[in-house]
Amino acid sequence: MYKQANSKLVSELNKWCTDVLHDVQRDIKSYFTFDIRLIGSGEKRLVLQNGNGTFDLDYNLIIKKDKQDMINNPERIKNIFIDSFNNVLQEYINNFQKFDKRSVKNSTSVITVNLENNNKVVFSFDVAILVECDNGFTYRLIYDKKSHRYIWNVIRGSKDYYQRFAQIKNDGQFAQFKSRYIDLKNMHLQRNDDRKSFSVFLETLNEFR
Repeated sequence: MYKQANSKLVSELNKWCTDVLHDVQRDIKSYFTFDIRLIGSGEKRLVLQNGNGTFDLDYNLIIKKDKQDMINNPERIKNIFIDSFNNVLQEYINNFQKFDKRSVKNSTSVITVNLENNNKVVFSFDVAILVECDNGFTYRLIYDKKSHRYIWNVIRGSKDYYQRFAQIKNDGQFAQFKSRYIDLKNMHLQRNDDRKSFSVFLETLNEFR
């Protein structure tokens, strides 16, 4: 059963991840500039934990400037990010006994970083690479298993999502939004359908606005 994660621990781990992501920004600044958003438009109060188990954090990296005109080469873009994580994370592993290139995984729709202690994953975070287009929709960089190629895939229900969520908070509806988000997370947990946090966030958002 999902519950809210400890807010102090979330804040500490979010700061750690954000430091890593800022160093990635600096590392690849000759290629891209990008915004960093914790899922839920940076609202740490949306981070949930399954029972007493570990939890992860999910980030969206939204490309704002493509300095070398690579937007039509998504495979190259993802490899640049993966290489940067492998480089940057070497400076952030003092509290963990194991880290190697296998710890940075090229998942279908995200980059997953697993940190291990005593051969057990104690914390992980997922990073999705996104681009917001003039049509208002957001596209995610994914590996399409059917065509065996990297593509930009439109995220259903993502049209102007950041602005819509800001309006929910401005209207004083965040408490109701959070309650419904937790309900939907638990529903997908019971169904064992491995629904990503951002997808559940959009599902909740589209019920409200």
